Amino acid sequence: MIPKLKQKIVALLFSGLTLTLIIGAAFYSDPETKLKEAEKFYKSAMFDKAIEILTGLSSDTAIDQEIQKDALRFLGRAYVAKGLYDKAKDAMLKLLELEPPIISLNPDFEPPPLMKVYYDARKISSNSYQVEREDPGMKTMAIIDFKNRSIDQKERFDPMEKGFSDLFIHRLNNSTGLKVIERDRIQWIFDEIGIQDQYNMEGAVRMGKQLGVHSVLLGSFIIFNDELWLGARLIKVETSEILLTDEVKGDVDEFYSLTEKLSSTIADKIEVTLGDQDVSVTSETKSLEALLSYSEGLAFLETGNYNGAYDKFIEALKFDPNYENARTKAESIKPFTS
Repeated sequence: MIPKLKQKIVALLFSGLTLTLIIGAAFYSDPETKLKEAEKFYKSAMFDKAIEILTGLSSDTAIDQEIQKDALRFLGRAYVAKGLYDKAKDAMLKLLELEPPIISLNPDFEPPPLMKVYYDARKISSNSYQVEREDPGMKTMAIIDFKNRSIDQKERFDPMEKGFSDLFIHRLNNSTGLKVIERDRIQWIFDEIGIQDQYNMEGAVRMGKQLGVHSVLLGSFIIFNDELWLGARLIKVETSEILLTDEVKGDVDEFYSLTEKLSSTIADKIEVTLGDQDVSVTSETKSLEALLSYSEGLAFLETGNYNGAYDKFIEALKFDPNYENARTKAESIKPFTS
């Protein structure tokens, strides 16, 4: 009796183990599970393991296309993290083959090297620098980094050239019927066509024509004795006509409301409607110190200093824990830090 009982127990254990293995294998073979696993490897800087899984997913035409797109995005990230830019470009070209609808990468979530590879792939696939748009009638705008004309503490506020343009891009991109071009793409096209002085009106218009945008916004600012002056010129690319020249002044700590006011004027001029935006539930900040740290992070990013950029984005969060833009930027480049 005892041997038979042992045989039954062993049989039961074996069948249970077999069932567990089958369920486990089925679970692991699920594309969504594999994608999450690859994402974990990527975020842990285990790029080779991530690439192995993502290569399989991105090549599997039988899986859901959205999962395939996500796999190609992450594959591009993993390749640029290893410095394999040609392979990253191949991943982006394969991603663009899955259009329509238009596939866009968000520079708030993607590392800068991947954005550059993505723009290169766009140029190859369309044989053009022109900005893609889902609605051919949609208005498009490029916002150049704001020129720092401050005298007092000029070096301290130089990074705000990027911070103010970033603020206006996010604010105006919330408009109905308007697509604002991301900073990464503007810098990429400047480098592509060899324009050194981006603050020059002629160079800005040339850049705008290459991208095929309707208008270009040139801005500048002065910070002196805790006062802020913000000025902007809106230029029609087709004719180089100045559509608008305006300025706002106020306390430097009121920078957010000042950018709101100037954004509203610009939106009215081009006849688009700004979306409702409450800073308490958005990704922006009202803290000048947080914005300054964030701006310094953007400056580090452009030089490829990911450790410096990450530290500055984290510093911005210390000044304002609710600053989601800073949190997103930090998370996007964390795998690139050492």
